[in-house]
Amino acid sequence: MMQMLAANEEAVGRIYEAYANKFPEHEQFWFGLAMEEADHSNWIFELLHKVSKGSASIYEDRFHTEDIQRFQDYLEEQLDIVRQEKISFVDALLTALDIEESLVERRFFHVFEGDSEETRSVLEYLASATENHIKIIKRQLEQQKGI
Repeated sequence: MMQMLAANEEAVGRIYEAYANKFPEHEQFWFGLAMEEADHSNWIFELLHKVSKGSASIYEDRFHTEDIQRFQDYLEEQLDIVRQEKISFVDALLTALDIEESLVERRFFHVFEGDSEETRSVLEYLASATENHIKIIKRQLEQQKGI
């Protein structure tokens, strides 16, 4: 299951990279987010490695494969839209906001009692980083809308 979460982070990063290519005037904004998504994926893979060695534990029952798969399908749809259709910068921001808020709403990074301290730390970091992305995207959206 954690592999699927890491794949989600990589997919989000690919979407942000596609936005960077589509909106070169905002390239730095999108590539910054994409790089952070790559970091998130790396954190998850490092955690998986520690779990496999027995130095960390994770409460796997928190995940429902169908929910993660539906989210992955949604991410792939968004990537196809970016590659094949015209999309405005504001629409890209709204989609990015939806993606990040969905990660929070689905509680993918929620900490459970069965998690080791290291697992808790990584999941709390990922939740905090996702909340930060929401703030950054909202700020950019406000600037674009002149709010």
